[in-house]
Amino acid sequence: MFPWQANNWKTLVTSKNNNRLAHGLLFHGADGIGKNNFAVEFAHWLLCEQPLADKACGACKSCQLIMAESNPDLIMLSPEEEGKAIKVDQVRGLIDKISLTSHGHSQRVIIISPADALNINASNSLLKTLEEPPANTILILVTATPSRLMATIRSRCQMIRFDLPTTEQSLSWLQAQNVENADLVLKLSAGAPLAAKDFANEQGLQIRDQLFKNWQELAQGQVDVLESAAMWLKDGFKVLDNLPLNWVSSWIMDIIRILQGANVESMANADYAKTLQNLAGQVDLKSVYGLLDRLNDTIKLSDTSANQLMLIEGLLLHWAGLKRSK
Repeated sequence: MFPWQANNWKTLVTSKNNNRLAHGLLFHGADGIGKNNFAVEFAHWLLCEQPLADKACGACKSCQLIMAESNPDLIMLSPEEEGKAIKVDQVRGLIDKISLTSHGHSQRVIIISPADALNINASNSLLKTLEEPPANTILILVTATPSRLMATIRSRCQMIRFDLPTTEQSLSWLQAQNVENADLVLKLSAGAPLAAKDFANEQGLQIRDQLFKNWQELAQGQVDVLESAAMWLKDGFKVLDNLPLNWVSSWIMDIIRILQGANVESMANADYAKTLQNLAGQVDLKSVYGLLDRLNDTIKLSDTSANQLMLIEGLLLHWAGLKRSK
């Protein structure tokens, strides 16, 4: 459990100790703050054969199996392929498993993550289990976007919100993990400390610098749009998923701030301030808002089956084609 999750832990432990823990729990909050880690640790405590007041003993057979990732009473369900849907056959297989007797323990825990990956048929199949949960079975659904879940599923779960830690908590933790440039990577990861650590470990700052340089060169007509889009897909999206679109959003918003007279301290990308000020001096506010609309459309489509390369090409073409003053 991470330090910023203490209140969530206390709430759930109290509910369990008072026999008020729901059969369905929905953990929701931003990505990169440790919801999955929390879910596994809570399951660990629930399945412990000799639990302490608020943590697992770590020594019993159940604990040893969990630490070896082989406890049959802890079932994890996620997409078969990253970024794909959780299919109905997976949920049916889960239902078959939980219809069997648990292995030497009075309880069973199922963790479904990300729960918003459940397709419509899988959701309907799971709904029946939530409506009539097997005895001594806890289902934990984990998601950053609860609105994508069926309303009927949400209504049958106890909602547990995980808030972003404070900046002080995040920086303290990142510094303890020996993460360099902790302030910057935390800001670029929307305040999510685990995401910031992953970002730093995956050379995120170097990739960001590379893409921002290309963004600047596109504005100056120095590079080819199609070649640039291929580079963005290969070096940005393949490594860091859709994170580059969040960067573009922050660059555009900083340009808007500059055009509206804001100071450097208010910018999300203060390390790029001089270049962004130069770029802002070449465009008008109306055209930048049009670019922001195009970006928002691109972000929406990026979660669909749309061709990602074509989406990136369209966005970069729009940026390169903005009317600029000399």
